[in-house]
Amino acid sequence: MQSHVTAVSVLIGFTEQDDVADLNMVEIYSGEWKNDKRSGFGVVERSDGLKYQGEWEANKKHGYGATTFRDGSREEGKYKNNVLVSSGRRSKLFILRANKLRDRVENAVAAANRAAQISQQKADIAISRYASITDRLRHASLFPI
Repeated sequence: MQSHVTAVSVLIGFTEQDDVADLNMVEIYSGEWKNDKRSGFGVVERSDGLKYQGEWEANKKHGYGATTFRDGSREEGKYKNNVLVSSGRRSKLFILRANKLRDRVENAVAAANRAAQISQQKADIAISRYASITDRLRHASLFPI
């Protein structure tokens, strides 16, 4: 699986139910990619304060993860096609099951943060290499052989 970082995503929102009032909103994704789509683990942060950390598939929240909203509230659990399908809050009877879900969410969030960190490191390396190459080209054009 490839891991890249993008500075600005052209997608307006990463959930279908989001109300986007500001068309100038910026979304930053750091994490894993597959076939030019967010797939694997990653973190997206929007300029309006919304943040998702977890698993992705084909540009959609899919798998375990956590969404933090503008007001600081948080929803976590298993997502399927951008929709939360299970969370620990629904079932107080199944404490063991809720603990297992919480563990999976925490593992997915940790993996998403690691993937975001790795993609940022790769982006920094690419920027450094680009700067080095442009310096060499600039220097070579000043002193042709």
